[in-house]
Amino acid sequence: MPRVSIIIPTYNNAQFLPSTLESVFQQTYQDYEIIVIDDGSTDNTREVLTPYQSKIRYLFQENQERSAARNYGLTVAQGELIAFLDSDDLWLPQKLERQVKVMDEYPEVVLVFSQAYFINPEGQPTAFCGDWIDGKPAEGIEIRSFFEDFAQGNVVYGGGSTSLVRREALNKAGNFDIHITHGEDWDLWWRLSALGPFAYIPEPLIYYRVFGWKKLLQRQSTEKALQEHLYVIEKNLGHMPEEIKNHLLPLAQCHMTVLAALGSYQLGEFERAKTFLKRIGEIDPEWVSPQRIMWLAVDRAKIIEKDTGSYDEAIHFIRAMFQNLPSDIQLPGSFLHKAIGWLYISGAFEQHVRKDTQKIRQLLWKGLPHVPGALLNRGVLSMSVEAILGQTLANTFRNLIGKRHA
Repeated sequence: MPRVSIIIPTYNNAQFLPSTLESVFQQTYQDYEIIVIDDGSTDNTREVLTPYQSKIRYLFQENQERSAARNYGLTVAQGELIAFLDSDDLWLPQKLERQVKVMDEYPEVVLVFSQAYFINPEGQPTAFCGDWIDGKPAEGIEIRSFFEDFAQGNVVYGGGSTSLVRREALNKAGNFDIHITHGEDWDLWWRLSALGPFAYIPEPLIYYRVFGWKKLLQRQSTEKALQEHLYVIEKNLGHMPEEIKNHLLPLAQCHMTVLAALGSYQLGEFERAKTFLKRIGEIDPEWVSPQRIMWLAVDRAKIIEKDTGSYDEAIHFIRAMFQNLPSDIQLPGSFLHKAIGWLYISGAFEQHVRKDTQKIRQLLWKGLPHVPGALLNRGVLSMSVEAILGQTLANTFRNLIGKRHA
């Protein structure tokens, strides 16, 4: 009996399937079975898989979406560990070996996941939502409860292709909810997180294929998607003790509605965005305070700048958002200037990490006139002095200031 069952749902992905399967065959850990569930494909998926018949188990079903396909795979899976792999993603050779080792060393761990590299449809490295790697850096393997983290969205990176799950835990948590088409993996991981700790390996172990941010925004920003996300939230928090529910429920509801609102602004769907912002204010008025709205705009604008390489596009987003707010949360004009200023200053901090003094100066020169009060921030002041005077003179300046305040 195989130790790991690899479940690969597929729908009209014949062009990617061979490379996906080859990435499994190249694993340094070989105690596995491969189950491919064809979810009613109308392309040449069956023909493409014919050469692999001796290495995989092929199942066909009428099109029912990926949750039903994954659940079908689970009904025949024999392994005590379950790995999910989307049919357009790729695994690095040591993916399974690294994760099985974690499961062996930490029997309390319910699920292990990792970072992922982004690749485009052609298989080339790419950025997505402004980032090159999907996953936050950490010091070594992080083992802890991730239950509260899920209140702000799916924290299992790589669309689920990074995950390895204990079958015993899946039996307790239940399978994928076939009624959810937006966030079905988020829902299952969240349910699993209530059963025990997850392990996060802060290194990329897969290639996660992405097809552009606009496609994500169009899925994430609809009323249907938001309602399914709110359903996931209620499903996972509605039965919790009052103390936990009162803390996490409004946070989760506001967070997912904000994502829908910001995505709608980005797509130019301003009336829909206004509707979402009004709902946020009804849940928690603090989320639509002028200061909070400003920082939401800045944070999304930073992603747009990183994704497009254009500050003009990022500023266009800020202006469009500020010009199309609901009438009851209009912001003073000074907040527009502050948002633009902090966008540039945030960029200067990123260049400070890269030690690009020229770009730091350029960005500060553009940002500080919009928000001169930023110089009251010690980090901004220190960076500005260093960019102007150089590091040696800046250190002397800091020492003099320190003596004056001693």
